[in-house]
This record gives sequence, structure tokens and C-alpha cells, in this order.
Amino acid sequence: MVIRNAFTIDLEEWFHGLTSTNPQVERWPTFESRVVAATERLLALLARHKVQATFFTLGHVADHHPALIEQIADAGHEIALHGYFHRFVHKLSPDDFAREIERTLEVLQPLVGTPPIGHRAPYFSIRSTMGWAFDILQRFGIRYDSSLFPMRALLYGDADAPRQPHRRPQGLWEYPPSILKMGRLTLPVGGGFYFRALPYSLLRRAYQRLTQQGQPIIFYLHPWELDTGQRYPHVTPRERLTHYHGRDRLAAKLERLFADFTFGPLGTLHRAMAGVA
Repeated sequence: MVIRNAFTIDLEEWFHGLTSTNPQVERWPTFESRVVAATERLLALLARHKVQATFFTLGHVADHHPALIEQIADAGHEIALHGYFHRFVHKLSPDDFAREIERTLEVLQPLVGTPPIGHRAPYFSIRSTMGWAFDILQRFGIRYDSSLFPMRALLYGDADAPRQPHRRPQGLWEYPPSILKMGRLTLPVGGGFYFRALPYSLLRRAYQRLTQQGQPIIFYLHPWELDTGQRYPHVTPRERLTHYHGRDRLAAKLERLFADFTFGPLGTLHRAMAGVA
């Protein structure tokens, strides 16, 4: 079966992505870890629909839950990189970014047995002008990236980035999360908050339009989005919206998504599109 769409997961704890808790690394051990239970729920959903996915894995999660990474890999899913501490890459120096990649590889490779070939920056925080970041990724053997969010959002985005998969001058391939342009309207339909917030009928039409245009669906989410029991009282109003809105409806929407469209790992889609073994 030819894989034409990619299902991806940013594997991280709930407190890694919150900008109110992410900088407080010294407090991370005091926060309740919920990533294992949330990921196992997601793995069960994927298994029920026979979907294999790419898990962009945070090094900090792999360090603290190595058995979870082995469980994911043993289920046939692809393991790729998501940095170590979930930092904004555009705020890092090249040396600090290289150390994040190197440290994450050192944790992941012994667990999965083969070098990961994919990468996604936390917060989609690589921009198309950051050639140095792509140079570093290629130096560490990364063959594809999924970090460019091709529209402006509150915390991230690059409106000048191509919306389609494309090859970078450095040689690696870029697979942006799905964005649909309809006249003057730009719809972020690639997953996450946008998938939780938008009605499924609209999302389905958007995915059908992308398919008609010959574009793959590049979909992403986080395990914590399925965790309806997790609450942190000190979030900002923005975080309350982006991190908690629509969690109770997500599982049902994913059931409909898997019934309507076929997905596989991004690495498999990359090999098909780039013509590599």
C-alpha cells in the first residue's frame, strides 16, 4: 500500500509545551508525569485502526521513560527527534542546538537500534531563513524535517515558507504540517489545537481538497491532547484555550479521521516522495 498521508505525534509531557512551565526545569520533577498513560491510550487507538505513525520524541521523555520508547518502536512506529528540553530553536545558538540534537540521539539510538532520520523542532521554531539549523540536522544524519509552519501563528510560523513538501538547499526534505489556502483564507488543518477547535466537517473538506491537489496530509498531535483528566490551574488564558479546548472531543474526531483517510509514518512518506530506499 502506498502511503500518501503522514500521522505524527510530538511525544512530550504536558508541562514541556506550556510556555509557563517549560522554563522551570528545576520544577519539572514536581509535576505529575502523565505521558505514559496518555501515550498508551494513543497507541491503543492507532492499533485499533492499524495506523503506524512517527513519534517525534523529546530526549527528556526518552531519558525518563525508556520502556515507553521501546514499546512504541516494538509496535512498528517510527521514532524521530524533537529536541531534548523542548526549546525554541530560533532562540538557541548553533552550538546549543547541536548539543540538543546530539544528546537526544545519544538517548534514542540505543533504545531503537537504528539512527533516527527525522526531526521536528519544538514549537515549529525553525524558520526557512535558518540555514544553519538545517546544516546541523544534516550533519547528524537527519534526512527530513517537519519544523516549518507555513503561516504566522501566535508563537510560531513562517508565512514565507512553502506549504508543500520540498527539498531544502542543504539536501534534506521539509514536510510542513498541512495548511490549506482557499482564496484569501488560510486554514491550518494539520492537527493540534486547530484540529480540536475546527468542526470535523470543515476539516474533512479541507483534507479532501488537499488530496485533490495531490498534496499529502501531514498531521500532528500530542499525547496530552487525549488526556482529559489532566489540569494545571496556573495556565495563562492563551494556554487554557490552546492546550485544553476540545480535548473531550478529540478521540471521537480521530476515529472519524481514521475512517475517512489512510495514514502512515512520515519516514515512509518521505522515502516514497524523495525516491530513497
